[in-house]
Amino acid sequence: MLSDYRFRVARAITAAREAAGVSQRELADRLGRDKRTIQKWEKGEMKIALEDFLGIFDALKIQVEPYSKWIRHPELFPNGLEDILHYSTDKKRKALSDFYQRQASPLEVEQEYYFLFADHGSDYHGMYQQWMANLMTPLRDRRRICSQVIDNYNEAKATGTIVDPGAPQPDMEVLQACYEASLQSVQHGDNGYTMLSLDLHR
Repeated sequence: MLSDYRFRVARAITAAREAAGVSQRELADRLGRDKRTIQKWEKGEMKIALEDFLGIFDALKIQVEPYSKWIRHPELFPNGLEDILHYSTDKKRKALSDFYQRQASPLEVEQEYYFLFADHGSDYHGMYQQWMANLMTPLRDRRRICSQVIDNYNEAKATGTIVDPGAPQPDMEVLQACYEASLQSVQHGDNGYTMLSLDLHR
């Protein structure tokens, strides 16, 4: 008999793969595994290592956090896995609160606080709309904009024209890594990428 955890892990893997529109064979190829291994994971017949579990979401270009939250805290999802894609506003508020209170790195907290409350010269409502509009465009276009942002920041830093040098600065190592990851995805015809292997909790 499957344990509750293994059952939810198996369901999460299957749901993520189907949400990405990827077959078991294609996922196996992306991971360098055989199809039978994927089948056993999805049926809960074989335990999966954390590294392999994260690798699946990386290969599918799907964020692992909502699925991980459901696996660990099913009591928050009265309708099961379906709730992940259909949070109410109150549940989204709680998820955000939990993330920034318990999980976000100090850098992420400082940057979000700066984004919302600092005197950076831009209205944060407008900034959010720019961010959202950018996310709605194809990845190749987002990558081009990211390149321009990197160039603009580096130029401002080199010329001493950074608007607020005492404020939390962007982690350019992360931004550059995302830029390179997006390039690889665009070259493979994908419209998304993940950075699961990057350590953001420093």
